[in-house]
Order: sequence, then structure tokens, then C-alpha cells
Amino acid sequence: MKESRLQRELKEEIAHLLPRGCSPRIFEELNRMGLINLKACEELAIRHDIEQSIRGGALRVDAFTWAADRFCCSFEKARNIYYKPLKQL
Repeated sequence: MKESRLQRELKEEIAHLLPRGCSPRIFEELNRMGLINLKACEELAIRHDIEQSIRGGALRVDAFTWAADRFCCSFEKARNIYYKPLKQL
């Protein structure tokens, strides 16, 4: 089965957070156990994508559009995620 962009993004993010010597397969195990909130992870991945685009010099409206295209969601969803306070994620 082909991995979604969200799954790839999550694996990359988690790999950076894991201590050395820890298996990257921990994501699959935690996900299988139901310990990962995929909705919150999706929102963080979209927010991170938008922030990277903006840091790269893009206008916010362009960053929202590109994130919506990359994550197959609406412009409004990308915009709302960006403006949602982090404590709510």
C-alpha cells in the first residue's frame, strides 16, 4: 500500500525527535496501538509546510494554496489551521 504524504511527513518529523539508536518503526507501532492523533498530526504537518513556505519568502496566500494542493485539502482548511493557536492543536 502506498504511503500518503501525511504518513511520510510524520515519519520524517518523528525520526528527528527519536533518540539515537531508537527504531524508526516506533511510529508504526504507536499508530497501530492508537496512540497517535492523526488529525492533530495532519494539522501540524500542514502548519509546518505553510511556515516553511513563508520562511522561504512566499506570501501567506500562496503558502496556503500550495499547502492545500500538497495535502489535498481546501484553502480554507489550510488557512484555518495556520491561524489556529498552537495550544489547540
